[in-house]
Amino acid sequence: MTPELILLIFRVLSGLLLLGFLGGLAWLIYRDMQVTAAALAEQERPYGRLRIIANEVEHPAVNTSYPLLPITSIGRAASNHIVLPDGFASAEHALIIRREGNWWLEDRGSRNGTLLNDVQLVGTAVISAGDVIGVGGTLLKLEL
Repeated sequence: MTPELILLIFRVLSGLLLLGFLGGLAWLIYRDMQVTAAALAEQERPYGRLRIIANEVEHPAVNTSYPLLPITSIGRAASNHIVLPDGFASAEHALIIRREGNWWLEDRGSRNGTLLNDVQLVGTAVISAGDVIGVGGTLLKLEL
């Protein structure tokens, strides 16, 4: 065997090893992207609904429903998931968060406060299906 043939075999084997390594790396990245996409899809999946049962303003109408996401913000600002054009609602009025299998309602320091089943909310509270949340002049019912 000549030295040129040995070098050629070594180069081919090195190239195959490099291609195998890069292929394995590409496969790991592909699997990671699949797992991340599945996690994002699960996060964006609605878990329930918030339905307007009473409203002092015309828009949004009674019986309008909104999907409940793991983090759902309620308020007057356009950046919220549920926008309530109510003069008594704060820009960032309340937040509903899913934590440890429970739904939590949190008042975001609103001027007029948040009601939970006609009781002023202090801090955070666990909420469940059928609870009524008061934000300004709007009442929202939690449907899971």
